[in-house]
Amino acid sequence: MDDLRRVLSRYGFPGDRERFEDELAAAVGASPTNDFEGAAAVVRAYRHRVQIRNSPEIMAALEDARAGGSGT
Repeated sequence: MDDLRRVLSRYGFPGDRERFEDELAAAVGASPTNDFEGAAAVVRAYRHRVQIRNSPEIMAALEDARAGGSGT
């Protein structure tokens, strides 16, 4: 998780690191003892966000959509 924290701080979307910490704490706090499925789901979601952020193809598609989806 330390690696994910470092990556979020450097490559995540603005505010990702703080939201990750908040959501992780909430998931751990809501989980019964020895049930880390909620925390694992948070980790997977933020790992995916970093992958999106670092994909030139996905970021180009997001920019295109933001610009009105003209595609040209």
